[in-house]
Amino acid sequence: MTLIIEDGTGKPDAESYATAEDLAMYAEKFGATIPVDEISQETLLRRAALVMDGMTWKGRKMDSDQALAWPRRGVELDCQIKPDNYLPARIQYGQMALAAEIHTDDIDPIDKRKGAVTLERVEGAVTREYATISNTSGRLLPAAPDRPSATQFADYLQKRGLFAVRA
Repeated sequence: MTLIIEDGTGKPDAESYATAEDLAMYAEKFGATIPVDEISQETLLRRAALVMDGMTWKGRKMDSDQALAWPRRGVELDCQIKPDNYLPARIQYGQMALAAEIHTDDIDPIDKRKGAVTLERVEGAVTREYATISNTSGRLLPAAPDRPSATQFADYLQKRGLFAVRA
């Protein structure tokens, strides 16, 4: 089934900001690993769009009936308020990066990864111990250590980077 692509008009049935062809070109350019077949690529893009909908973006949806989080009203960037139908290229690139990160998690689940070396002893036989990676802390991102999607989305999210909450 072909993806319905958001074009900046606030489509009520949009499923993605990028096509499977866009994702394949992105993966080739940046060396990302993605599935070969188009249906799996479209599935990844849909999953990435769902994750994006859960993020807290600047501004507000252009229309309450639109399916995806973008386009948005009242987005201020570099001291300029962007037009209501503004659909940043970094949103599309971020979705593709996020889709590749999701695929990385699918083929290399976080619970199978090893953390940093916490103990290494050399006396005849080598003993190596790894830290446990916990996905419940809320501090560790559940995908690959390099998160290009986070970089793409940074300027468009309500809160950028680390922040402290005073108790």
